Amino acid sequence: MEIGEFSRAVRTYCMKFSGSVTSWIRSPNHNHLVGGVPDSLHLDGLAVDVVYDGARPGSEADAELVAYGLVRIAEGDHDHIMAARKG
Repeated sequence: MEIGEFSRAVRTYCMKFSGSVTSWIRSPNHNHLVGGVPDSLHLDGLAVDVVYDGARPGSEADAELVAYGLVRIAEGDHDHIMAARKG
């Protein structure tokens, strides 16, 4: 997935589910400081952290993300959304 396609999918998702991106592209140093894994897709601009205006959306959001080629991982107070890894 290219960064432009990822960006458009995240924007569409956030508009539909009232989400806001709080972290996107990270430098290796910042990624390390926040506890990111060394091969984090944040380093390539293919992962974001999202918070919501209301409650975290349910399974309907996951189905939408799959259609975009994305996956969601709940991480405490936010969702980590990233491009699906191939292979």
